[in-house]
Amino acid sequence: MTRSESAVQQPERSARTVFALFVGPAASVLAAGLAFLLYGYSAAPGLTWANYGADGGDLLVAAVTNGTPHPTGYPLYTLLLQGWLALLGALLPGSDIAWRGNLFSGFAAALSVGLTVLVVRHLWREDEKSQSPAQPPAQSPAQSPAQSPAQPPAQSTGLLPAMLAGAAWMIAPLLWGQAVITEVYSLHALLFVALFWALAVYRPRQPLARALLLGGLLGLGAAHHVTLGLLVPGVLYWLWRDEDRPLRSLSFWLWIAIGLLPGLLLYSRSVFVSPLAPVNWGGNGSLGDIWWLVSGAAYRRYLFALPAGLLLSKAGQWALVITIQLTPIGLGVCLAGLYRWDRLAGRLRTLSLLWIVPVSLYAITYHTADSEIYLLPVVWMMAIWLPFGVRELTDWINTQRPGLRWEQAVLGGSLAALLVLGAVRLPSLSLRHDEEARHFVADAVRVIEPKSVVFSSADAETFALWYAAWGSGELLDVAPGSALVNVALLQFEWYRALLVRLYPDLAGVDAGDAAGILQANVGRRPIFFSEVIAPATAEKLKPAGSLWRYTP
Repeated sequence: MTRSESAVQQPERSARTVFALFVGPAASVLAAGLAFLLYGYSAAPGLTWANYGADGGDLLVAAVTNGTPHPTGYPLYTLLLQGWLALLGALLPGSDIAWRGNLFSGFAAALSVGLTVLVVRHLWREDEKSQSPAQPPAQSPAQSPAQSPAQPPAQSTGLLPAMLAGAAWMIAPLLWGQAVITEVYSLHALLFVALFWALAVYRPRQPLARALLLGGLLGLGAAHHVTLGLLVPGVLYWLWRDEDRPLRSLSFWLWIAIGLLPGLLLYSRSVFVSPLAPVNWGGNGSLGDIWWLVSGAAYRRYLFALPAGLLLSKAGQWALVITIQLTPIGLGVCLAGLYRWDRLAGRLRTLSLLWIVPVSLYAITYHTADSEIYLLPVVWMMAIWLPFGVRELTDWINTQRPGLRWEQAVLGGSLAALLVLGAVRLPSLSLRHDEEARHFVADAVRVIEPKSVVFSSADAETFALWYAAWGSGELLDVAPGSALVNVALLQFEWYRALLVRLYPDLAGVDAGDAAGILQANVGRRPIFFSEVIAPATAEKLKPAGSLWRYTP
């Protein structure tokens, strides 16, 4: 190459470099912005029970009153939700508090979509360096950059495959369903996507900075949702196979421990919650009560509790959930991507399997109706496989019909198909007109009288009443002095102590059960039940709006 040719090529290479540096973050921001618009448009307008979202009332009231929600207390989520509610309250005064909470889920989910684009862009460029029999030989060292065939910017930057994976994750019903309600799983999704990015993409100049980041994300994950621990085997495997062997370094472990500490310390928040916070699970009680809260002891009975006779049915449900996320055709393409990693990127293959197998086993054996939500990391990994499955299939096509540029066309067509699929799914996944929980609250507020005692048991009704009392405040505005009593929680000493602090004039709490409270207040206060539950009997309950009035 002559000097003049080199001078011409240098600006071209510089322009491509600048473009490559810009297009990744820009594509990530664009994907996150589109996802947030989608989730914001389809979010529930207020309190909702959809998509296993009954816990929303509990989470919102804990944030509004600076309390502690149900186990494990979710200290990271509660703090972030408090800040988000305050921010939107300042920007949009008078807006519905539950709607703001729903938008927080959409924001966290949208950030996970944007980060997914960055992850896949990096993995795609790494894949381009790998060798495959279906690909042309790599450029020899003797070839100059000017002699190699130029590639279009979209291919060299991994823009199309990254956007394809981001779109697949964005429209997956499991993520979408959690992004439009107030729940903890969108933030969980953001944390495990960030963990994968820090593990497989982030390469700082100082290796200990990576250890600090990994420890920080693991600590924050533990302070949010303990199922992030199911991903630790994959993290350890990846680090063990790292060429620098960081796990053999004591300083690496030390910096991981330092990173873990802030997240774990967030659990101390429950100790400093005001004893008068109306939602205060664990109740600032003994160390045993605090351990009951943070360890999730109330839910241990569901862990690996699935009866053997239901195992096949639950496995079938797992397969159905996985299949409907990207349709059966999309699942097939995803598996082709896993096959490509099996051939060319064994380390990524093993990491992805260690990522999805523990989570799948947990979701299958955890004996609750909503355990499918725990499959979010599995669905995300499928979205990551998708563009690599397209590449694997188009490589095979190129061996049959060489000379045609199939890859970009199929990637673009797949992205368009996913966007169409998202539009088709919008009417069924949108909660814009969801009013069931709001109607329950409105009917309850209409009939409850001042100084009433309202008994409840199920999460949906209980947390909706809590939200009406201490979230929106509408219940106590029209029925001051009313006491809300959850029958199921009366078994715990901390809850009975909380009732005494909240309602010093409520008789019968010292009896230790709902029957004692009921008998002590009959004839003294109006009594309502949200459900037909003991100690009331059906013949003594009269329908009153969405509640039942006790009429002895």
